[in-house]
Amino acid sequence: MNKENNIKAMKEWIVTYFDEIVEPKIANLEKMIGRGFVEEALTLALCYIDAIANFDRPKRGDRKTTFINTLYDYSDFRDSFSKVSRIFIVRKGRNPSEKDTKSGTSLSNCEKIKEVLLKKYGRNNNHSQEMDKDGVIQHLKQELNTCDWSNLETNLDKFSYAAVLYERCRSAGVHEMGFEADLINGKTLFEQNDKGEDVYYSGDLLCFSKEIILKTLKNIHKNLRKKCLDDAKWPCEIVK
Repeated sequence: MNKENNIKAMKEWIVTYFDEIVEPKIANLEKMIGRGFVEEALTLALCYIDAIANFDRPKRGDRKTTFINTLYDYSDFRDSFSKVSRIFIVRKGRNPSEKDTKSGTSLSNCEKIKEVLLKKYGRNNNHSQEMDKDGVIQHLKQELNTCDWSNLETNLDKFSYAAVLYERCRSAGVHEMGFEADLINGKTLFEQNDKGEDVYYSGDLLCFSKEIILKTLKNIHKNLRKKCLDDAKWPCEIVK
C-alpha cells in the first residue's frame, strides 16, 4: 500500500509541476512575443527546455547533452534537430591532439572530416543536404580509410542542429545578451524563410523560427509530462 501511495503522490507532484508551474510560464511567452519581446521570449523558451529536462537533478551534469537528448526524444522534430551542421564543425571542431580545445569540441580526424563534407556539400550551406550522425558516419566510412569511429559516435551529436540551438541561441541569449546574428545585416532571424521553412541557413547562420522554438517547448512539455506520469519519475530520471 505504501508503494501505491508513493506512486500516487509522485504523480500528483508531477501534475502540479507541469500544469501549475510550467504551463503558465509557457503561456506568458506568447504574450511577450505579442508585445515585441521576441528574443527575450525565445531565450526563456530554451531555458525552460533546459530547466524541465534537468528538474530535480541532484548533480549539474552535462546540460548541453541533456538538452540535445531532450530535443531528440521529446520535441517531435528529431529529423530536423539531429542533422549535423558542417559549418559548426568548421567553426568548433578540434582534433583531440590540439591543445586549444577550450574554444572548440574534440572530434577525431576533424580536418579530414571538414574536407570530406566540403567536397560533398560545397561551400554553400544547405540544410536539406545535411545528414544526421548515422548518415555522416556512413558517408565518412566510404571516404576515409581509417578513423576513430567510436569518437565520432560519441561526439558528432555535439555538432547537431540541437547543439547549435543550445550554444548559439540558448547560451548566447543568456551569456551574450542575444542570439547569434547574421553577419551580413547584423540582424537575428526568427521568422520562417521565403519557403516557409522553420530551420534554414542564412549565409553561415543556422536559423530557427520562433514558431519551431515555441512548438518544440510545447511538445517537450506535453510528451515529457506524459512520460513522467507513465513512469512516475521526474524528467531528470528519464532524460540522460
